[in-house]
Amino acid sequence: MSLVCNEVACERGERVVFKGLGFGLSAGGFLLLKGANGSGKTSLIKLLAGILPPVSGVVTWNGVPIGKSAEFRKELTYVGHKNAVKQECTVEENVRFWAKVYDREAIVLPCLRFFGLENKRDVPCHRLSSGWQRRVALSRLLLAPGKLWLLDEPTNFLDPEAVALLGSLIETRVKLGGMVIAASHTMTSAFPAHMLMIEDFA
Repeated sequence: MSLVCNEVACERGERVVFKGLGFGLSAGGFLLLKGANGSGKTSLIKLLAGILPPVSGVVTWNGVPIGKSAEFRKELTYVGHKNAVKQECTVEENVRFWAKVYDREAIVLPCLRFFGLENKRDVPCHRLSSGWQRRVALSRLLLAPGKLWLLDEPTNFLDPEAVALLGSLIETRVKLGGMVIAASHTMTSAFPAHMLMIEDFA
């Protein structure tokens, strides 16, 4: 299992965000994209997810361009910097929505408990703080069966307890042979000590 980025370039509008970027990640790998806001981290995460096309170069999953790989789409879990929760729905309704998508409804309650959401399960998300909404968004990681996680600023708004919980998830995913790529403008304790890092790549 491998994700390879080969001589990739990205443009937004008429601005070159980055070019000639290449790296490879295999099973059990963690990659941190570190740089200031506006350096291109989100653009790269979206490009790796297949949301943005590269202007040159190619991203492959097990040797196949990601746009042509049904296996890649099956293995991908993408959590953007926006929480993407339904504000009018309760915490549990949001979690159950993703559980149905992934056919994992049996673990909804353990998922709520892991992120400390069980006491807020009936609260509409629009009444939650940004940090609690981020916990709801990250609960998808417990539900998604795919091996590749792409995380854009996953620790935004999280308190130290939630950062530690996220860190344990990342460590477990990597130890079980998954792959994690995270973008962050700061180093945090959520990330494994041994990792590949692209710093200030733009």
